Amino acid sequence: MPKVTFLEPPACTERTPERYAGCSYELYHFPDLGNLYPMTCLDRIGVQTAYWDCAMETPKLDQAGFLARIASDDSDYYVLHAVVLAKPTDLFYIPEILKRRPTAKILLHGPEATRVPGEYLTDARIVVFRGEIEKPLVTYFQTGRLVGASWLEDGAVRHAPHEDSGYEMDELPIPRRDHPSLKPFMFDYLNPKFSQGPFTTALASRGCSFRCKFCVPISISFAREIEEGTNGKTTRVKKASPARVVEEAKYLKDLGYRSIHFTDDQFLWEKTRTMAILEGLKPLGMQWGCLSRADFLTDEEVIKAMAEAGCVSVDIGVESLNQETLDEIRKDLKVEDVYTAVELLNKHGIEPKLNIMFGTSPTESQEDMLLTVRKLRRMDVRNVMFSIATPFKGSEFYRYVKENGFLVDDSDAINPMGKSMISYPTMTKEHLERLEKLAYRSFYLRPAQVVNRLKRVRTPAQFVEAARIAYRILT
Repeated sequence: MPKVTFLEPPACTERTPERYAGCSYELYHFPDLGNLYPMTCLDRIGVQTAYWDCAMETPKLDQAGFLARIASDDSDYYVLHAVVLAKPTDLFYIPEILKRRPTAKILLHGPEATRVPGEYLTDARIVVFRGEIEKPLVTYFQTGRLVGASWLEDGAVRHAPHEDSGYEMDELPIPRRDHPSLKPFMFDYLNPKFSQGPFTTALASRGCSFRCKFCVPISISFAREIEEGTNGKTTRVKKASPARVVEEAKYLKDLGYRSIHFTDDQFLWEKTRTMAILEGLKPLGMQWGCLSRADFLTDEEVIKAMAEAGCVSVDIGVESLNQETLDEIRKDLKVEDVYTAVELLNKHGIEPKLNIMFGTSPTESQEDMLLTVRKLRRMDVRNVMFSIATPFKGSEFYRYVKENGFLVDDSDAINPMGKSMISYPTMTKEHLERLEKLAYRSFYLRPAQVVNRLKRVRTPAQFVEAARIAYRILT
């Protein structure tokens, strides 16, 4: 059997791109399920695999060290999970890897490679798997056939369609966190949302059935949406059964993990399914957090069960506390639900984190945005993330702002936390960038907030990490 190495190489950019979510730079390092799922699928059919997570190396590998290791390696294939912020890094390393390993092949997947496969296909030894990679990858290694893939042949880019919709969640193997390449770094994965470590990521579903105009889902879902060409309509949500979710949590606990961040675009779905998952998580005694819409957090029976099952943190996509803005961006959410969700989460000891996004609509005024910040200051909430709506290429929002002349930066150099790519007649790029900084300072530099955050620091390492994140956010 061939040897396949999955790569997270050292960044060639000033900051390290977050490959798993695919939409920002790292504040802390996430295990990349985008690569762990296909690696485990190959393990299951007997392929020899390795994983180089260079961000976890001690000391961290630099470019020279990484390329020296490549030169002495014997892998037949190298796999890169390609997201837009990692494009400069990937395009730098691809020819360097092929130069040092002339008999090897490079396999790419992820939303950016799906969107523009031709930009990566510079050599006949490169293959791009579009959309969800797992089933096409297994087919390739079992039969040699390329499905759901693109490659270079006779100087032209060829495309093979998918044969079906890929694996369902229960058909996928549980991603290996005990792989020999990864096990040495297990206790280095820490997340400030949890007091117990180490932590890891998990998925209970893929995709979201809602229709928010600005939406860019996590990279696995986004690659699938781009490939299916949904044009603003959502793809079918793939949901794991409660038994499968609980099985993976038990596996993680047995390995020594003490906390899990469920990174589904939307973790809570039907109440019956949710309650079955919570019932299974409850006896494990693990801390966990998730992402959820506010309107799924208004049933106190569910919130109480979440707390009893170990939930300590919920990220809520709020975007704005102005109802007209929410209606304009098709959030399908009532502002009152946000207040109810925060009240119930606080009542049961779960920390709410609200995600606010400026610039989602040209109808949202500066006063609307400032009013959202003032309302947040009066709410019983300690964690808020402010960002600027970013038109990711391949998304409906990108098409909308480009067609209407609101796109002022069409490059790949995105940064939702600090940089605006859009400018509206009533809200310029500079206005949006200033407002985001003002929002952070107005919310976090209050004496009560500073004291609260200092109380939560228990070790010198936590203080250093908190200071690093604060510097990144506030400057």
